Amino acid sequence: MLKKISAALLILCLVISLSACAKKRDISRLSCQDIVEAFRKAYGASYEPNVAIPDELLNTEFGLNISEMDDYYGEMPQIGLRCDRIVVVKAAKGDADKVVERFEQAKKDFLKNTMEYSNSMKVSSALILAEGDFVCFFMLGDDYGGENIGEGSAEETAFYKQQQQIGEECWHNVFYE
Repeated sequence: MLKKISAALLILCLVISLSACAKKRDISRLSCQDIVEAFRKAYGASYEPNVAIPDELLNTEFGLNISEMDDYYGEMPQIGLRCDRIVVVKAAKGDADKVVERFEQAKKDFLKNTMEYSNSMKVSSALILAEGDFVCFFMLGDDYGGENIGEGSAEETAFYKQQQQIGEECWHNVFYE
């Protein structure tokens, strides 16, 4: 028991020390479109979105209210069979939690309405990240090309986890040095 408590405390200290090392960037002039551009660069040739998501689609797909946002920008592929999406919102003061809830509901809706079975694992790997008033929903990156696509194999799950990590690292690098 003592060993488990010691190990837990050691891990906690490590996490705290790693967090303390990251210096927060000045984000006073940061726009949502800047963040999307950072994701485009991070994913490189794997970045599929190529058109801005229209306001009405931001409302119908993501349930977003323009009155709850100070800034927003999203992109999706022009080809309808691709599920790749990114939406970044700078919520109005105090509304970031509402945006997170709407993004969580949108993810559930995307999963429920997945048109193509092979998209299901990519859709289920969509992430919602928040930093202050900024909130991001993304499902980006390469598509798994292995066997038994969409069946949730360990290889496919690991593949999409790796795709998520690209976005998570990008998000962290936008806000921290």
